Amino acid sequence: MSLKSLRGGSDEVRRMVALTDLPWERAALEDAFVAHHWAVVEPGAAGPAVEWGSGGAAPHFFGEDSSDDGCGRRLELGGAPDGPASGAGFVQLPCALFWPAFGEEPEDAEPDESDDLDADYSPDWERFPEATRADFHREYDRIGALLRAELGEPDESFGGEMDEHREVWYCTGVQLELHRTDDLNSYSHYDVILVRVTPLHSGIGADESPTDRGA
Repeated sequence: MSLKSLRGGSDEVRRMVALTDLPWERAALEDAFVAHHWAVVEPGAAGPAVEWGSGGAAPHFFGEDSSDDGCGRRLELGGAPDGPASGAGFVQLPCALFWPAFGEEPEDAEPDESDDLDADYSPDWERFPEATRADFHREYDRIGALLRAELGEPDESFGGEMDEHREVWYCTGVQLELHRTDDLNSYSHYDVILVRVTPLHSGIGADESPTDRGA
């Protein structure tokens, strides 16, 4: 077994929560990325260079400790707001990875023995090679507690097969999710914990009546 965590804290959570107070518009979101030190405006540029629409395949890296030495701190971005794929838009912050995926925890597995993708991830990720799935759940609960401190209890909670779990807060025009699921970006080698903001018309709860937190 192995757990990798970016050890996101209250600052990262507050930055993701702050996105829920913004209109789902490119300029507003990119201004927030700059304010949160997730993007910079190079001299002479009209705005920050943000690669929308690449998801996990070509994530938007940030942070002084991130480098080309494997995957580091990053945002994964869906279609650009105001663009043709705006309905598939999201801003997603990966927080932790666990091997093996699909809720499995073989009794005879050696620590880190078969995590053969580990070298693809930079030192930004803190390794816990002897962690169990219970430790992965505790990391999910830790991040959930940080979100509850900002937003209160989630509006809905969903369980699923293979250890999937999702908690959703409905805000004005957007929703924020804490999601534990298999990691498609590693071709399901890992399970992943994500904090994700999407426009309200996409994803779970799109047909529900949202809680108007701006009221």
